[in-house]
Amino acid sequence: MKSTFWKVVSLSWLTLLAVSFLHAGELDLLVQELVAKGVIDPGRAQEILTLTEEQMRKEIAKGEVSTLPTWLQKMNIKGDLRLRNQWEKMENDTLARMRQRIRFRLNGEADVSHSIKVAYGLATGGTDPRSTNQTLENSFETKSIMLDYAYVQYVLPRYLTLMGGKFYNNQAIWSASDYLWDTDITLEGAAGLVNYRQFFANVGLYFLDEMGKVKDVIKDNPRLFLVQPGMTFAREEAFDWKIAATYYRFANVKDKAFDHAKWSNSFYTVGTKKYLANGYNNLALATGFSAYDKLFPYVGLSAEYNVNLEADSAKSGLALSVAFGHKKISARGQWQVKYQYRKLERDTWLDFLPDSDTYSGKTDVQGNKLSIQYGLSPKVIAGINYFNNENLSGTIVPETLVQLDLQFKF
Repeated sequence: MKSTFWKVVSLSWLTLLAVSFLHAGELDLLVQELVAKGVIDPGRAQEILTLTEEQMRKEIAKGEVSTLPTWLQKMNIKGDLRLRNQWEKMENDTLARMRQRIRFRLNGEADVSHSIKVAYGLATGGTDPRSTNQTLENSFETKSIMLDYAYVQYVLPRYLTLMGGKFYNNQAIWSASDYLWDTDITLEGAAGLVNYRQFFANVGLYFLDEMGKVKDVIKDNPRLFLVQPGMTFAREEAFDWKIAATYYRFANVKDKAFDHAKWSNSFYTVGTKKYLANGYNNLALATGFSAYDKLFPYVGLSAEYNVNLEADSAKSGLALSVAFGHKKISARGQWQVKYQYRKLERDTWLDFLPDSDTYSGKTDVQGNKLSIQYGLSPKVIAGINYFNNENLSGTIVPETLVQLDLQFKF
């Protein structure tokens, strides 16, 4: 009777201590000591630790842990680190280039209210909007951390989401691949997203540059307006199919010079300065189909086509992709193989936007990409990317690029 009494007292005190303080290491030591003294058995000890962890998670989610600051309880933080070895060679070069690169990202979000949240991301990299990689060089110099994104999101009941600030392009524009939009690009402006049953629609106003003191700032500042209606068809654990049409209106880009341009679009020169020779008014069509089967957990097919309505020639592009394996690597032993062919003519699309690994992100390019990923654990992914591309006009110069990646998520 006495032994039972002290067990109850010990367990009650242990539970109170665990809920009052969030010191996981001390709690583990205390449970181990109680097991060693025979107060509780190992099975009961594991049950206490599991229940306590679940309880603490619930209280943190509700902001009810008195020993932690409220802002910390409301903040959800995650990130990843990627190690990359990259080899690349142009056919007309006598030597290949070999680089070792790292990418580090830290992302956080917090609820302001039931329907409003603020999110931010920090990442390695410089001012290049299409890369968060840092090359290991220059006698161990320190690496830059930049603001990758920062936005506020307001979710209205049921159908509408509003976003403002700086956010990833795939949050506001549905694309079947990185054919038009490099996945590192974060848009700057405002977006409205509608989802109603099978129908979705995305609209956005984004700012490309600020031209300074001009006669009419609103008229002359380059900007992008887009509207994207689409449909989704799905059957749980069987298939999903998405199709969308996107109208991109790039205002005030003709006769402008943009930072980070590759100058593979048509341009003219005044003195030493280059200027775009065309406007860009694009229509894009995209579709993506995914099927789920016992033989292959995931098979994906996608196709994209776009045309620049303001260009006279070299104005269209196409991308075709096939993937199989697992749609997302989230466990040890999961894998995915993906192949893509793409063709992007000279004046199809502004050349500071497409995937930067494909022929340095230029237009006037066609070629192939093969990617393989394998899960070493739920949070560690190994991958290899192989690119083989060439320019479409002038002297044809093929380029080969190989990337070996090891990514760690936390």
